[in-house]
Amino acid sequence: MIMDESAATGGLPDMKISVRQVFGIDSDMEAPAYSSADPHVPDIDSDYLFDRDTTLAILAGFAKNRRVMITGYHGTGKSTHIEQVAARLNWPCVRINLDSHVSRVDLIGKDAIVLKDGLQVTEFRDGILPWALQNNVALCFDEYDAGRPDVMFVIQRVLEVSGRLTLLDQSRVIRPHPAFRLFSTTNTVGLGDTSGLYHGTQQINQGQMDRWSIVATLNYLPHDKEVDIVLAKAKRFQATKDGRDTVGKMVRVAELTRNAFIAGDLSTVMSPRTVITWAENTEIFGDAGFAFRLTFLNKCDELERTLVAEFYQRSFGKELPESAINVVMS
Repeated sequence: MIMDESAATGGLPDMKISVRQVFGIDSDMEAPAYSSADPHVPDIDSDYLFDRDTTLAILAGFAKNRRVMITGYHGTGKSTHIEQVAARLNWPCVRINLDSHVSRVDLIGKDAIVLKDGLQVTEFRDGILPWALQNNVALCFDEYDAGRPDVMFVIQRVLEVSGRLTLLDQSRVIRPHPAFRLFSTTNTVGLGDTSGLYHGTQQINQGQMDRWSIVATLNYLPHDKEVDIVLAKAKRFQATKDGRDTVGKMVRVAELTRNAFIAGDLSTVMSPRTVITWAENTEIFGDAGFAFRLTFLNKCDELERTLVAEFYQRSFGKELPESAINVVMS
């Protein structure tokens, strides 16, 4: 075996930032950061609102090289949270959606035919995992609990802080870059899906779960915080009291769908992302009811639309065509 140490590129963090000043969190913690950005650093969303516990967990991953998993319902901003922390640290960050189409070859690499001196030759090209491992990159696996078993065992090799990646085909052992970081997001905490909401997810090997040293939960926010997030994205509603009240009612509808989902009365649930989209569509159409139907109601099972329309009527005091009273009259 050849120990490949010459491939490590990219520097170490060259400054520290105050968590209190940068993230507005009451903590004396300082986090390593870069003074300049490179093309792999995510763009900063200046309106982003950080959840305290989740942000501290992610910052610990960057500062102390911990393997951090963020779990929670879809649309709560798990991946975005990681990206926005990385953006403020000027830390290169790459997201991979670990769906069933991502194979071991995609991660590790494969032989490719290339031109050298006018001749076609076969050359091994590294996949995303060896490349990230050798650079100062924060690698984030989205939908981690949807990965194929053969892919998961490849990832298991590098989950330990000192985890080296062995490429048997190349007789190489890759040592991780000191600034390589690993994150993941899941919907099911690795225990499988009992709700039926996340098809394609599966249980994660508990030996692998043990290697994730920090697991944070990011679920739906308190009402007022979610309203603030939607207002930050749909700024036109900020200007008037009626606009702010409308967003409050939108969030109320979303909360009713979540309660119904938890009770087993609804198979579809409104995420904060859906509420933001609803607000943006309302700006386009000028009609909250019409925008609601196009954004969420039409995605629901036909048998459940009457119930969802009732949630809208309960919050806005207006009937939709799908409301029970209109269905009966027709």
